[in-house]
Amino acid sequence: MLSKDQMLGKYQILDRLGAGGFGTVYLAQDRLLNRKVALKVPHHQTDDQNMLLESQIMVQLKHPNIVDLITAEKKDGLFFMVMEYIDGESLDKVIRRERTLLPSRALEIATDVCSAIGFAHAHQVIHRDLRPANILITRDGVAKVTDFGTSRILELQKEEFARTRIGSPPYMSPEHFRGRAVFQSDLWSLGITIYEMLTGTVPFYDADPVKIAQAFTSTPIVPPHLRNPQVPKALSEAVMKALAINLGDRYLSAQKFLEALRPLREGVARETRPVGTAVLAAHLATPGHAPRSPVVTHARLCRFCYKPLSRTATTCPACGEKN
Repeated sequence: MLSKDQMLGKYQILDRLGAGGFGTVYLAQDRLLNRKVALKVPHHQTDDQNMLLESQIMVQLKHPNIVDLITAEKKDGLFFMVMEYIDGESLDKVIRRERTLLPSRALEIATDVCSAIGFAHAHQVIHRDLRPANILITRDGVAKVTDFGTSRILELQKEEFARTRIGSPPYMSPEHFRGRAVFQSDLWSLGITIYEMLTGTVPFYDADPVKIAQAFTSTPIVPPHLRNPQVPKALSEAVMKALAINLGDRYLSAQKFLEALRPLREGVARETRPVGTAVLAAHLATPGHAPRSPVVTHARLCRFCYKPLSRTATTCPACGEKN
């Protein structure tokens, strides 16, 4: 654990940004270049090969929608990665605050992320932990994918899939649960992420990952446009294709998914009102004034059990979880 104002080489620790299963991220000031950076410090400092793996992967991935790795260093016996600092917030915080995102905004983020994932896949890198917490939104609204700590380079392994089950269960594909993650598994995770942006929930959640895996293969996913009438049916269908159980029915590549999302993004931007089934929203306009944002009357749903919630409820009466 690094403390505030502690010096690590030329870097002065300013704050702790967060921690995950593999490391802690700090905001730091590069005293030599006078700029803010993010330092990622792995929890386990004993395996040099594993510590270097994420750096070796990220150094290849120079893309406007991927958080940039500046360098990796070792000071005072501590290994850390120096990364660009994103002055913004994670997508999961955006979803928690806004509940649901407008389809136009969700599509902007989705196309950014899909472009990043396609670039990673072109370099034989599978992310394996794509979810809102690992997507950062800049103040300009640009989405950037981060945290390649669970990623693998399939080509170097001479394998067609990654065998381990590392990941976040609500966003893991059925084949990922079986320890056979492939590039299309990242597309499933992106599909779940878009689903959550549009509906405020993931399709299935349970404290027991096994029950999530069973639900994905035994219970049909409710299409997004049936949960949120603002969602155009064409967008809902694109998300459901990304969530096809069979790989042959899913998008074959990130490029194919991106080709489906781009015209939807352009189309939604041109729309003057939502195009979904059972639309309950309307644009209200007065002469000389711009149309107001759509007024949506659909009920809130619990993020955990999907039961209806009142507008002011903070705790679900059905499952007791905080929303």
